[in-house]
Amino acid sequence: MPVMSGTATRLLSACLLLLVTGLHQPGCDKQPPADSPTPPTDVQPAPESAPVPEAAPEPEPEPEPEPEPEPVDPLAKLSPEQQSVFLSGETDELSPTEIHYIKTNESRHDVWFPYIEGAGGAYVGVGSDQNYTLMAKARSELAFLLDIDIRVVYLHRVYEVLIEASDTPEQLHQRFEESQQDDSLALLEEAFKDLPAGEKKLLLRYYRASRETVYRHLRNVIRRTRDGEATSWLSNPEMYAHIRKLYQNDRIRALGGDLAGASSMQTVGKVAAELDVPIKVIYLSNAEEYFRYTTNYRANIRNFKGDDDTVVLRTIYNKEWVHADSLWAYQVQRLSDFQTRLGETKNRSRNPMFRYATQENVLDKDTGVKGLSLLGTGLQRPDALAEKSDEG
Repeated sequence: MPVMSGTATRLLSACLLLLVTGLHQPGCDKQPPADSPTPPTDVQPAPESAPVPEAAPEPEPEPEPEPEPEPVDPLAKLSPEQQSVFLSGETDELSPTEIHYIKTNESRHDVWFPYIEGAGGAYVGVGSDQNYTLMAKARSELAFLLDIDIRVVYLHRVYEVLIEASDTPEQLHQRFEESQQDDSLALLEEAFKDLPAGEKKLLLRYYRASRETVYRHLRNVIRRTRDGEATSWLSNPEMYAHIRKLYQNDRIRALGGDLAGASSMQTVGKVAAELDVPIKVIYLSNAEEYFRYTTNYRANIRNFKGDDDTVVLRTIYNKEWVHADSLWAYQVQRLSDFQTRLGETKNRSRNPMFRYATQENVLDKDTGVKGLSLLGTGLQRPDALAEKSDEG
């Protein structure tokens, strides 16, 4: 061990004394000589800094989901181009008729409901407001209403104006009540103001002539129910709303037309095809009683483009048939079956067609529903439809 000199020893002792007493002596903060031992230290040298890893790339943002397409309203207004097509085509020239069927005497259209419910597409029918019940139940998207009586055609045009002006079935019914005749005529005059004077005059005249009959008729229709359920376009508010929307959006076309004519039925088939709307329901009432299956009629029906579920509805007055109401038997036939039978010359008219179908054992008159018959193959009986509905 090295030995410090006397001077160094005295200096170190003085400094220690001063440290104890808190005094400071110059020279006490000096380092000891170089040959003094170096006190140990805990300070470690800083390690070399490690390289900083590169930051991970930001993840790509998730793409925004495509917005859901707006649902298409099948009852929306037609485009101008579609409306032009809808109203196009030749129609039959009508001859005066002696009897005017401005109201129906059929009352059990509900027996057809299982075969037309929610069918959509285009509707073709003859007669007056019974069509509205069938169109509403089918949820038809377009309708062509034909008749050989101009008064019935004009009555549909009167209905259009008064239905659009009436929020409820009850309000529409009152439009035909005597005390509201003047108000209804004012609505009609405004709606028809731009028509030729002669046409406007006829429309107003036919409203006056039919008002009381229609009022009494609609009073029965608005009360119509079956087994506690509303079964008409006026007793069921939802059905009325459907007809009103069709009229508001100009989706009903009333035109003079003969089922066996050369023009109107051809026009209906062509227009529906151009608009790419299948014909789903064809209502003939009992019109086939009055004509044979002529070349025109065969061509008219065979020109209709439907699908596998398209049906033809007819009523039959015959004492040998069970009636669903006091007058009529009601029948359903697939359009495809009818078109096939119209291609066979042996089916000269409706009754021979029934006879041959009976021989083929494809006319079912005992369906389990009083007054309902099914013609042709592929139609399910009402009990099978009910089971399917329960399962669904």
